[in-house]
Amino acid sequence: MAACPEDRYESVLASRYCKRSPLIEMLSERNKTILWRQLWIWLAESELELGLKQVTPEAIKEMKEMRDNIDWQKIRDEERRLKHDVMAHNHAFGSICPKAAGIIHLGATSCFVQDNADLIVIRDSVRHLLRRTATVLDRMATFAERERSHVTVGRTHYQTASLVTVGKRAALWAQELLMAFKQLEHFHDTMKFRGIKGATGTQDSFLTLFGGDEEMVERLDELVTSKAGFTHKFFISGQTYSRQQDQIGSSAMPYKKNPMKSERCCSLARKLIHMPQEALSILSDQGLERTLDDSAGRRMLLPDSLLTTEAMLTTLQNVFEGLTVQGENVARVVREELPFLGLEKAMMWLTEEGVDRQQAHAVIRSTALEAKKRQATEAVHMEDILQDSFFDSVRDRVLALVNDPLSFTGRCESQTMRFITHELRPAIAPYFDSGAGAYFLRMQSFFGAREHCDYTKCYCEENVYKLCERIPVDQRSRFFVVFISNPSKCIPLFAQAAAGERPFVIWDYHVVLLGECDNQEPLIWDLDTTLRFPCTFSEYWIGSVRPDGWDIPAEYSRYFRLIPSADFLTHFSSDRSHMLTEDEKWMSPPPNWEKICKDGLNNIHDFISMDPTLLPEISTVLNEHEMEQKFL
Repeated sequence: MAACPEDRYESVLASRYCKRSPLIEMLSERNKTILWRQLWIWLAESELELGLKQVTPEAIKEMKEMRDNIDWQKIRDEERRLKHDVMAHNHAFGSICPKAAGIIHLGATSCFVQDNADLIVIRDSVRHLLRRTATVLDRMATFAERERSHVTVGRTHYQTASLVTVGKRAALWAQELLMAFKQLEHFHDTMKFRGIKGATGTQDSFLTLFGGDEEMVERLDELVTSKAGFTHKFFISGQTYSRQQDQIGSSAMPYKKNPMKSERCCSLARKLIHMPQEALSILSDQGLERTLDDSAGRRMLLPDSLLTTEAMLTTLQNVFEGLTVQGENVARVVREELPFLGLEKAMMWLTEEGVDRQQAHAVIRSTALEAKKRQATEAVHMEDILQDSFFDSVRDRVLALVNDPLSFTGRCESQTMRFITHELRPAIAPYFDSGAGAYFLRMQSFFGAREHCDYTKCYCEENVYKLCERIPVDQRSRFFVVFISNPSKCIPLFAQAAAGERPFVIWDYHVVLLGECDNQEPLIWDLDTTLRFPCTFSEYWIGSVRPDGWDIPAEYSRYFRLIPSADFLTHFSSDRSHMLTEDEKWMSPPPNWEKICKDGLNNIHDFISMDPTLLPEISTVLNEHEMEQKFL
């Protein structure tokens, strides 16, 4: 029986959260092997340039030609025989490079390829993470700019404070992430290469090769470092470079309430925050010129920390690309607090007019407490609070002020724009790709808001057809129409508007639109869901298909028929007869647009059916597991 993916453990970072990340390839065994071979090539080139006669141009040419020719079975066989991974790779490479076999790894020790390859991967991964963080910061800045004048209640010690703006608060989140970004940038810019140091860091083997000429050994070290693309190197090391450099660092990141996605960020951050402690422990246990107790931990720590950061940034970007402010709720809270903030201004103006501060404080405190008590059962208006003649001299000024909440926010707007313009955007400019995620945003613009889309209740297939018509012709290959059903025509879906107060509704079938984005999660457009429109595939899957805590019986398992949007527009045809009762009455009123009925054909039942033998030229039928593996 053939093994399937479920028979073996897979890292959730690689198989779920970072499945489309370029880090997966950077951290792969193939990339490691190619880097080891490239390091041997750079070493041989440098030795040849400095006059070592053992190294020939023919040997280097052969190594370059065979660098990517990897016989995995040969490597596994050699490692079983030699019990040493570097030597196994050395022998396997030498077997296909006979002219170079004698000079591969000349003068080097295992850490020459192991440590230096790790450093290259870390450098390249961090560079990628800087670009990802720059994109997230751009999204945060865009949100902050948009909401810079949106007044909300400030909180200190979790209690009501002065008014601020949503944009200013978002700028504070961005500032925290920007500080972490700058720390990561500093690490990237000051990273040191191990270079060629020998078995205990003394470079004795290379000194022997060059007849005791220290200057030539130093030049060799500099040449290899330069070829690897580094500007800094360790002047001294043991067998390994200092494990202190592995502490890339970790900063608390700002995740705000957007339940499922933000909670995932918090969960990933909790893991990442503890990783520097493990790196410190590895560093503290290193003995003399080298001990091997770092090896197993680093093999797990380095990729896990990089992938965890990638997963967190991807999720955070998605949060901010779909982040909206519940304006009515914010305004309601502001209205409730404005009278008390107005009283603070009243006290300030009264004391300016010469009223005794203690007297003003006592009256205002009494007035505020009484208003707060009344507010529990009725609406409290500023006019009512200021009825006492004590407020006659300032009443008009206070009433004018509370009618303009933005006037309570000080420099929130200008501070927000100054931070974004003068600090954030200049900092991310070298890394920010204006096209990163742009297609993700442009996809959303094809359809607009949910309320602007053609929609008729109970005609999901036609609603999605109308969505497909909005997709530009040259972009339709990225979109799939998804029919959801099963053989019994009973499918539970959660987070559906039709469910009302119930957690789920049972449909005979349902239809949604799926759009694929480069290096990002696919998006789902479902005009009947209570989730966001659109939402990400994982959000839809967890929110609508497989919510936590629900054990769905096998007979209710969902199947999915995927049809490219262009094919759906070409082939789908329905006379709407499936919505008529036996006495020719509509089960639900039909759409006001023309029937999508081509040449009298009615093939909607072929699309609804989950029989894979139907429509095989234009569609694919997947079960729940296959659907999850393909897109999640």
